[in-house]
Amino acid sequence: MTTLIVTASHHGSTREIAERVAEVLRTTQQVETVVEDVAGSAAWLDTADAVIVAAPVYGGKLEKSAKAFLDSRRAELARKSLVILYSGAAPLPDRRLAEQLATYGAREVRYVRGALVEERLSGLEKLKITLVKGQYGDFRDWNAIEHWAKGLGGHGVS
Repeated sequence: MTTLIVTASHHGSTREIAERVAEVLRTTQQVETVVEDVAGSAAWLDTADAVIVAAPVYGGKLEKSAKAFLDSRRAELARKSLVILYSGAAPLPDRRLAEQLATYGAREVRYVRGALVEERLSGLEKLKITLVKGQYGDFRDWNAIEHWAKGLGGHGVS
């Protein structure tokens, strides 16, 4: 069985989370895992038994290409074990976004904190962070992410 982790990541933080989840699945669960950017994921979708979509949240919305993937592949994803992992800098997930993501029929929708690294951002992105009084930092809890990944077998990821 193969698990496809589809990732969208403008600055690399969510991609790093996806890679860590894949590593945990490979080493502790012996799950064959492929991590692929949204743009190249269609080629792998037919071979996957389970799909994890790992995407960041920007301005309270799921990253556009990840949302487009979920929307355009809804029928295919309904036949697979789907898990949605989304990340952001906010301490808590946005309730409305969580409810929206639940409509995709995922076996689990999980929010984890990501990283907001100033050096990776454009000038406009830095201005937006300043305007909303956001904080820079790496907020990822690697132990919690690894623990969560180890429990994915209960959600059809095997």
